[in-house]
Amino acid sequence: MVKVRPTEAEFAELKRKNVEKTREAVKRICEEQGWDPAQTSFHASNMDGCYCACPEGPCQHTWDGPEWISEDRCTASATCSLCGATAFSHDLRCAP
Repeated sequence: MVKVRPTEAEFAELKRKNVEKTREAVKRICEEQGWDPAQTSFHASNMDGCYCACPEGPCQHTWDGPEWISEDRCTASATCSLCGATAFSHDLRCAP
């Protein structure tokens, strides 16, 4: 079965919903902990990058960017031309 790739507009809506869910979760955690959300920060990897719900969901990455080579030249990877993510790190995050 071939999955149809979402359009860029559909990816934008998926990203918007994901950011909204993340902000709601941070707000809920702040309320539970009694923290002031204005005084709280958090890190969410690559929220401004491509939408990726791998391995089951749609993935916006396009692996046709320049090759990335590690400083020690022991590792090389394809990169996403849209956000710069490496396929190597994507696979580490998404592999079973």
